[in-house]
Amino acid sequence: MTKHLRYSFLVLICSCYLFSCGPKESGTDAAPDASRISISYTSYPFYKDFSALDPNHVAAGLSQLKQQYPGFLDFYLDTLISFGYNQQYTDSNRMMYDFLTMKDYRNLLDTVNIAFPDTKKYDDWLKQSFRYIKYYDSSFQLPEQVYYFVSGIRGITAVLQSETNMGIGLDMFLGEDFFPYRQLNKSQFETIRMTPENIPVWAGMAIYEDKYPFNPENKNLLELMIEKGKELYFLEKTTPYIRDEVRLGFTADQLKWCKENEALIYNFFIKNNLLFENNLQKTMRYVSDGPSSAGMPGDSPGNTGSFIGWQIVRRYAAQQKAGMHELLEMKDARKILEGAQYKP
Repeated sequence: MTKHLRYSFLVLICSCYLFSCGPKESGTDAAPDASRISISYTSYPFYKDFSALDPNHVAAGLSQLKQQYPGFLDFYLDTLISFGYNQQYTDSNRMMYDFLTMKDYRNLLDTVNIAFPDTKKYDDWLKQSFRYIKYYDSSFQLPEQVYYFVSGIRGITAVLQSETNMGIGLDMFLGEDFFPYRQLNKSQFETIRMTPENIPVWAGMAIYEDKYPFNPENKNLLELMIEKGKELYFLEKTTPYIRDEVRLGFTADQLKWCKENEALIYNFFIKNNLLFENNLQKTMRYVSDGPSSAGMPGDSPGNTGSFIGWQIVRRYAAQQKAGMHELLEMKDARKILEGAQYKP
């Protein structure tokens, strides 16, 4: 089988997977009815209109796109794909011509258009999540415009251009087995987050981290775990239609292992004096995606500290009947641990 045919075959398989998959109930408590909560939401298929550009008449095509997307086009050109137009749309800039005619990029654009003939399903998910965010904590600023784009597999999943504009890079959600991801040496713990089901998860993380940016400096493992646990708790409440393992970046077996070995994980941190360890080289591995957790059995996933942090935060919310805003604003990780009365 030639490389081109293999690529086309994988495109077909990927497309079938995308069309058939969908979110499943996570097994958490029943979600409240947020359907009547009002939000402002409009999405734009920028990727389709961009894909239709004539590479031989780029300047005219970009000028037309500017009329359609006055608030997004230049952000896309100059920030997301770094082509340096600076609002000067000329045919002399050959980067766009190369982008639109290079075989691999053209295949990518075509693949995204095949895999995502429309975005209705993902818009429904995002609108549902945005309503839950407003339901639980109205202090969050929600995007009002969502632009779907293709960046050329630059790792851009969900990005906030402003308080009201969000971009979603559809080329980062083409499925775990999408061949170009493998060509770029993406690991399994990376590609597991590259499925369509992950779109609302990445969008939720972008919104959360815009308000509560993750800064690991001068923090011990407990503080890092609680920070990650808060984010996972936020995602649990605002994407209740997504499976728990998806939010964590786990396989179903990895989540099962963590649940069955929750006490083992927590005791490992205590026995190895890691809970109040400040050395990031020793702690970050437990709150980051990875193939496994150092010092634990091979069946363990990375991010076991985030999993424990999530359990502590969930326990605290239940024990103290804490609202979302109150909980997220709490700064004292030790107080959350004590209030949770966490004993796995």
